[in-house]
Amino acid sequence: MNVQKIFDALHEDQENSELSIICGELEEQGYKVRLDGRDVTSAEILDSDHEDLEDKVGPLIVSLYKDGSLEQEFTLEFIDDHEVVIERKIE
Repeated sequence: MNVQKIFDALHEDQENSELSIICGELEEQGYKVRLDGRDVTSAEILDSDHEDLEDKVGPLIVSLYKDGSLEQEFTLEFIDDHEVVIERKIE
């Protein structure tokens, strides 16, 4: 996962949902995205299909899959408008 591309995408697009921007960038990087155990797409988030995830207070658990295999997990927490903290998930 290229984290810098996520930060660049958030900086470049100040109009759309932060969560949809992040999911869209991860999809561009070839990942299938799961948030808090739920498969999601950037289009679904834009269509407000996962408002509860966008409104969640506290970190989201992000799981990234490629070719059906778990590649990476981390937490994502919004701290301000289009500003996010990304941390490695510790079990």
